[in-house]
Amino acid sequence: MTTFEQRWRERFERYGTRHGDEHSVSGWSASGLKRRVAVFQELLDGGLFAPAARVLELGCGAGTYVRLLGKRGHPTVGLDYSLPSLARAVAADAIAPGRYLAGDAYGLPFRDASFDGLVCIGVFQAIERPDDALREITRVLAPGGRLLVETLNPWSPPTVIRRTRRRLAGEPRHLRYGSPGGIERRLAATGFERVRRVGLLLPPRSLPGLGDTLARPWVGHAVAFLPGLRSLLPHAFWVLGEKP
Repeated sequence: MTTFEQRWRERFERYGTRHGDEHSVSGWSASGLKRRVAVFQELLDGGLFAPAARVLELGCGAGTYVRLLGKRGHPTVGLDYSLPSLARAVAADAIAPGRYLAGDAYGLPFRDASFDGLVCIGVFQAIERPDDALREITRVLAPGGRLLVETLNPWSPPTVIRRTRRRLAGEPRHLRYGSPGGIERRLAATGFERVRRVGLLLPPRSLPGLGDTLARPWVGHAVAFLPGLRSLLPHAFWVLGEKP
């Protein structure tokens, strides 16, 4: 019987083989990837990583963030278990095509404390053992290293509706939804500091034009001001922390 993780591996193999657009290789919508990149740029502008920090992107897909970090002066390695996706990343990265490796989250092929920063976007939704992945992430981060880990929001109304429909229809689980609070507690328990979360307001695939509206500052301020909206509206959360 095909397991949850095996199904996702097969999907990413198909995505990397069949699609040319970067968002499709990772299974995102074009507007969803655009918004994620914009938020990531804002975090970098705000000092997410120290200048010239060595960064690992775990689950790099077509290499969007690897190239972005490289342009910012960060020596960056992209790792993914999908060989077709890595081929797309290498083809798109004429500057440094050799900085991509094959591997998975449970056994990172690096020594302890190899990186000053780590980015993990779109991975935890497709794995069964997030605690094991977090242990590996922690292991390869150097003291003072910073991480960004994404988890899908299990409380957003569209998510609750989709999960309920699949359950009632007897369909297998499609995505893994993890509580951001659970990740924050695990990081805090291992001594991580400055643990916080960033909510991602992403437009639905059917309404990509909402992306520009959701990116307006007043929308973010309104969501941040009301605790209920802060928990329900984001499509996903980015959990940030710093290793002691």
